[in-house]
Amino acid sequence: MKIHAILLFFLIVLFSCSPKKQTSDQEPIPTNPYYDNTATELTSEQRKAFDTLNVLQINTDEQSRIYSTFADIRQPCYPPDTSFVISQSEFHSAMQAFLAEHCTEMDSTRRKELGNAAVLSQKQYKVLHCSQNLHPEDYTNGLPRNGIWVMPSVLGRRDILLVW
Repeated sequence: MKIHAILLFFLIVLFSCSPKKQTSDQEPIPTNPYYDNTATELTSEQRKAFDTLNVLQINTDEQSRIYSTFADIRQPCYPPDTSFVISQSEFHSAMQAFLAEHCTEMDSTRRKELGNAAVLSQKQYKVLHCSQNLHPEDYTNGLPRNGIWVMPSVLGRRDILLVW
């Protein structure tokens, strides 16, 4: 009886110390293939882009319209409805539209200047899109400018979120 109790104790300890299996709702977000993370030092242009995003983060008409978080963490709209890749020029166009809509109290010249600088960190961006509506999204008229855009792992350092 004593041996059975000791054996049972060791089995319990053995199974309690084994690593947890990852469930499907805990899948890691993949790293950004659009950025080569071999260089650890940011260029002055990349630093300026991040600094600009910090300025924009605190200057929207409403709080939490644009913000950044640690890279590759689970965001509020994970899993996304869809994802797409945009070029720097497409991000520039979207950023200008976003700022025109959500930074109305800012001078238009300043808005344009900040929008120009904010997009310079990468040549391409992956966007995880959460439409936040029940209707399927129609992409025939271009990129959706609604819901939440999550740009994961920008420069391997931040996730950037635009809440349209």
